[in-house]
Amino acid sequence: MTIAQSLRNYLLSHGIKQTFIAEKCGWSKQKVNCIVSGKRKMSAEEFSLICKSIGAPYELFLDNVAAQDSA
Repeated sequence: MTIAQSLRNYLLSHGIKQTFIAEKCGWSKQKVNCIVSGKRKMSAEEFSLICKSIGAPYELFLDNVAAQDSA
């Protein structure tokens, strides 16, 4: 599992829309969609902004990836 997949799963399970993230970060919805769908790599700064916009610690997504990799 990638960070983008973990992020996507989180958004879906918490009912958070990509539009919400786009508005909070000042990005287009297309940019958010490309990041969340894994079509575009995200920078560390973008990842940090997304985490802040949804109020989730970045470790949550890193831990999900690490747990899947070790399984």
